[in-house]
Amino acid sequence: MRTGPVLAFLVVGLIIWASQAYFTRTFSIEESNRAKIRATLFAASIQSTLQRHAVVPLLLSRDPILVSALNSGSYNGANERLQSFQEELGSGPIFLLDAEGNVVASSDNRNNDEYGGDKSYYIAAIAGNGTAFSISEGDGNGFVFHYSRKLTVNDAFLGVIVVTVDLGMHEKGWRNANAKVVVSDSEGNILLASDPSWRGSNLSAILTPQPPASFLGRLLNSVRTAHSSEVTYTYFGKTPFLMSEVPIGFRSWRLVFFDTLEDVRTRVNAILSLIFMSLAMLLALGFYLLSRRARAENRRVRRESQELRLLNRRLSTEIAARKRVEKNLKEAEQSLEQASKLAALGQMSAAVSHELNQPLAAMKTYLAGARLLLKRSRTEEALSSFQRIDDLINRMGGITRQLKSYARKRDAELEVFDLRDSVREALSMMAPQLGKMTVALTTTLPSEPVEVRADPLRIEQIIVNLLRNALDVVRNVPDPAISILLVEGESIVLSIEDNGAGLDDPGKLFEPFYTTKKPGEGLGLGLAISAGFAGELGGRLVARNAPDGGAVFELILPRQAPSETKTEK
Repeated sequence: MRTGPVLAFLVVGLIIWASQAYFTRTFSIEESNRAKIRATLFAASIQSTLQRHAVVPLLLSRDPILVSALNSGSYNGANERLQSFQEELGSGPIFLLDAEGNVVASSDNRNNDEYGGDKSYYIAAIAGNGTAFSISEGDGNGFVFHYSRKLTVNDAFLGVIVVTVDLGMHEKGWRNANAKVVVSDSEGNILLASDPSWRGSNLSAILTPQPPASFLGRLLNSVRTAHSSEVTYTYFGKTPFLMSEVPIGFRSWRLVFFDTLEDVRTRVNAILSLIFMSLAMLLALGFYLLSRRARAENRRVRRESQELRLLNRRLSTEIAARKRVEKNLKEAEQSLEQASKLAALGQMSAAVSHELNQPLAAMKTYLAGARLLLKRSRTEEALSSFQRIDDLINRMGGITRQLKSYARKRDAELEVFDLRDSVREALSMMAPQLGKMTVALTTTLPSEPVEVRADPLRIEQIIVNLLRNALDVVRNVPDPAISILLVEGESIVLSIEDNGAGLDDPGKLFEPFYTTKKPGEGLGLGLAISAGFAGELGGRLVARNAPDGGAVFELILPRQAPSETKTEK
């Protein structure tokens, strides 16, 4: 027991040490990658500046005003010409030399004496036939960078055009971004630096490669040794930095970016604090759970003893209760049998009443229309109405036969038919009710037949029930609308959508005698019967709320295979 706490604290210490090493390495790699990206951007910016200035001497060497000024020795307007080029290019001073190397025109209006005696750009230009790059010492310990090119006409040497490359703007940008950056040549001599005191020094003189004798220094040194290909460290005095070095792509120049490790240290300390607090909480929780487990074990033993004493009394009570339940069960079975008979009789009569209601309503409408037509001596139209009444009587006979078959649980008589015809027949039957209301009815049917193997009469009953429900829910809607969509894919889906109030509880819609209508307006059997018909035909009837309001009922039927269609036909 005494070794447990000691071992736990040793494990905690090991976890903290390993976590510190791991996260220091991980965050250092992440910080190094970010530093390399910034260094690459800085290097690309310098390279872009050099490339942009490199083509300018070639363009100016062909400028007719400058060539004419050198030929004639008259330099009126040359200063203004060079000044306009400098403003357009955004470079340093641009100046023109005659054949002897004297400054005869400049963009900053300085004369030959003000440019000093260093004429390395003149010597570099006349030494070759192309654009030459030269570096000369500037004010203090800085450097000045020039592109120069000689001007010739018919192989006659007239002078030299010199463009100063302003790389000092990059140093200002580095200082504004609080970045430590240097640019060195192939020998390590620093040409540009965010710290002006570094210019002119060698890169090795400002770096301290060995870590100081501190814990962080030793930790970083171990990380650098294990991952030297990923992270490079250096030191300014006792402060460690990440060093990222990238080539500029110009005369073997290199850009070195130094990134502080403050962010790494802050992130590591934050995570170590979280780890330490988490481990402390886990240890406290572990000790608490152990003590709680011991107390729970004692309570369990006492509880089991009490339960054993109660068990004997409960068994004797249950034996007596079982005898009473058996007696009550026999009486309940007899009552249930009688109630089932009455319920079946009531359900059948309710189903007959519901399914015959639609044809009776249609017959009443057609009979009233026929009476009116006879009064107006429109006999042929009246006979058409009587024919429709006769069709409805036949349909009522079919419905009663269907209900009788349904009560006896016989299989429906299936045949292959075009589902579009059933939709049209149902719309024809509902025409009187649709005519009484101003409903925007949209029917979208495929141009090709949609064949299903089912009972046409039951399908029509389902569609009529769905249309009647849709009419009921849009009766009090300002702009009632009903849409019918028939789609044939992997299955055949007939959708009927309304813009009513939607469904409160779609899961109960298909239960018998469930209705949201007022007493006397519906029995709650239409959807239950329709769902039963759909199931017997191998399909299903589903309901959901539409995204824009209203309800959608979908009759989903299996698609008729081509071979079955051909056989049925």
